Amino acid sequence: MSHRFFGRSRAALGLASAAMLVPPWLLMPPASLPAKALERRFHRTIAAGFGLRPQVLGTPGAAGTMFVANHISWADIISVGAVVDTDFVAKADVAAYPGIGALAGRTGTIFVERERRSQAGSQMEAIRQRLIAGRRVLMFPEGTTSDGRGLLPFRSSLFAAADAAVAVQPVTIRYTAPGGAPLDPAALDAIAWIGDEDMLPNALALARQRASVVLHFHEPVAPSAFETRKALAEHCRDVMLRHYLP
Repeated sequence: MSHRFFGRSRAALGLASAAMLVPPWLLMPPASLPAKALERRFHRTIAAGFGLRPQVLGTPGAAGTMFVANHISWADIISVGAVVDTDFVAKADVAAYPGIGALAGRTGTIFVERERRSQAGSQMEAIRQRLIAGRRVLMFPEGTTSDGRGLLPFRSSLFAAADAAVAVQPVTIRYTAPGGAPLDPAALDAIAWIGDEDMLPNALALARQRASVVLHFHEPVAPSAFETRKALAEHCRDVMLRHYLP
């Protein structure tokens, strides 16, 4: 059996197994501990189906931490969600994805319209309230996905809610070959979800790869240690660049 066929079959089985977790999850209060535990199991099941068993370096921050991560693929969310309980900040159009949008909303995803400045204040306030309530929140300050070969510039405006966080923690996401070696360019291109590519073809391409994912949780910092949100954004990006191995 070819790896291509096996990969697709394994991914389909993972998705089917994860789907079986949805009905009991829907019967639970969304923010309850059992529901959050089942969400992580859901993410782990899908990640395993695609051959992604996240390797964690460092220690995820405590309650009220704002995670700042680079963004390569939709699988970033599955991989992070498999190892840590956090709310994600996502573009508003994700809410319209059939099935996925509804599930994301129920998990506590915060949807933002980054191009509508008139709503920026209320959107940042929504993130602040989650942090004040003790939730971890993860945002992707590049504002879009990259090709996985480096980091895009960070949008410092997305750090406006950092003043409500107990700490800000940079998180570097890297996709590697099994054993940690760099992926060849063709494999990295298959994993990266960029431009207007539909999700299904990208998922099929990912299923065919032999890839691992590394989540590096760097040292958290106090937002008050930085005079401006731009300085905080630059610090996070610099830390991630020093540890980024495409």
